[in-house]
Amino acid sequence: MDVATEASITAAQDVNSSLYLGLHNAQIYQDGLSFSGSERDKVWINRGPGKGFADLSDLSGADDPNDGRAVVAADFDDDGDVDLFVHNIQRERHKLFRNDAVEPGAPESGFLKIKLRGTQLAREAIGATVIVTGPHGPTAQVLSRGAGFVSSQSDELVFGLGPLKQADVEVVWPGGRRESFGALPTGSRSLLVEGSGQGEPYEAQPRPLPDPLPPGLLLEEGEILPSLTLVDANGNTATLDPVKLADGDTLFLNLWASYCAPCVAEIPDLQALEDAGEVNVVGVSVDAPASRERASQVLAKRGGSYPSFYLGAGGTGLEPLVDLERLPIPTTLVITPEGRIDTILRGPLER
Repeated sequence: MDVATEASITAAQDVNSSLYLGLHNAQIYQDGLSFSGSERDKVWINRGPGKGFADLSDLSGADDPNDGRAVVAADFDDDGDVDLFVHNIQRERHKLFRNDAVEPGAPESGFLKIKLRGTQLAREAIGATVIVTGPHGPTAQVLSRGAGFVSSQSDELVFGLGPLKQADVEVVWPGGRRESFGALPTGSRSLLVEGSGQGEPYEAQPRPLPDPLPPGLLLEEGEILPSLTLVDANGNTATLDPVKLADGDTLFLNLWASYCAPCVAEIPDLQALEDAGEVNVVGVSVDAPASRERASQVLAKRGGSYPSFYLGAGGTGLEPLVDLERLPIPTTLVITPEGRIDTILRGPLER
């Protein structure tokens, strides 16, 4: 883009400037294009010495299409293993992955959690190296506070101990001084103060994370579809009441997106069903809120004049119904006049 045409390219921007979403990357966000060419995130697990790595991307759900831009590795639920918090650039969403990885048949694994406090050169002890003699020999971690990908490292280091009941711990402090803290028991959380030679326990702060949502729909056939609070094409709050919209007939509730080619292709078929009086049709776009106007235009261009609803600010409105990250689209719910889900049609309609 020519700087002379668009001077804001070289101008300083405020934090959270609307120019980022509204101008320089408008085509990417509004057209539903991928920032990195549909490159999905990957997750591997170390299977142990000489066993290589196993690809858990699909199983973990990390391979979603939302373009991960940053990741923080920390023990968010304080259960002794490292979880992952991922910032995604697409769909204005974040994901927190709870670590439940345990080898089949393996005994319960122990851990050590270490915090540091310097007394000589740096109170936060940034740059210190902690060496723990674990089940596979010495393992070292550096407290860098910048070890994450486009993120900041936690001040707490986590070491896996496997079946060991204790492990010897040493610290190389900033400046090079090496200090032993002896054997620390598995499951302990220890603050290591420079020059003390022994660990000070700190309290656990368990924060259990909920189980992940099931893939796709959160309601099954036979369940009552609740009323949903969404927005209309103008961004005004609107209520999707399935009983009212059915109006005594069968209701087809079509979940679609403007970036989904099969979704767009079947809009005329849905409108034909509506026009024939066979069923009542309602569309719910799962486009990001920033793409609401584009989705509305796509619907109109394809001749869709049936009632349509859109996600509210922050992508809200469908939580009682779907897991947006795993939902296959198009999906059409066939709903009885009483508001009960009779049939779930996954994929394009077949006439």
